[in-house]
Amino acid sequence: MSRATTTMPGPTATARRPTAARPPTVVRGLAVVVVAVTLLLAGCTSAGHPATPASTGSGPPTAISGLDLVFLHAMTAHQERTLAILRVAPERIRHPRLRTLVAAVDATESDEVTRAREQIRAAVPADGAPRHEHPDPTGVDDPVARLRGTPASGYDAVLVAVLVPQQRQAADLARAHLPLAVSPAVRDLARRIDESRTAQIRLLTALPVARTTP
Repeated sequence: MSRATTTMPGPTATARRPTAARPPTVVRGLAVVVVAVTLLLAGCTSAGHPATPASTGSGPPTAISGLDLVFLHAMTAHQERTLAILRVAPERIRHPRLRTLVAAVDATESDEVTRAREQIRAAVPADGAPRHEHPDPTGVDDPVARLRGTPASGYDAVLVAVLVPQQRQAADLARAHLPLAVSPAVRDLARRIDESRTAQIRLLTALPVARTTP
């Protein structure tokens, strides 16, 4: 006869969930960093205006510094350009996934621009705000003009070719500001822009209409 063996329950071990390693971030856009530093050295920040508290959603407000204001101005100008690109001729978009992605990007960046403008207005009075002129480009290199002249048959491919470098520039600018950000609200915005634009690039380049561009 076999002897029944009773297993006594031992102490319960607490399983530690492994932490997923985050893939290393490739720092691109050295030119973006150089431009940002040049803007700072040229006096884009205004020493005459004290830092203004910005709400972070919880806890005491955190002041927005001049560095954060430079980032908000530069990113807002870039996003306004992106919105102009998205709104050239959305009715010409043929691929359903591209149409859905364009609508989502438009909604996201419109909301980000609105919030950034509120922070800029709260930090700097309208009559003393530093001016950042971003004239519209002209000629064949202007993406808006390029899209306006593109027929519906090739619109999807050209739109993807324009949006990929545009969103890559946004991710580079946001990533460059992350170690410089003082306000938690601005740092969180930079992080979200970096992550969302990087994800958008993956979606855009995975579309059948995507093609290799210089």
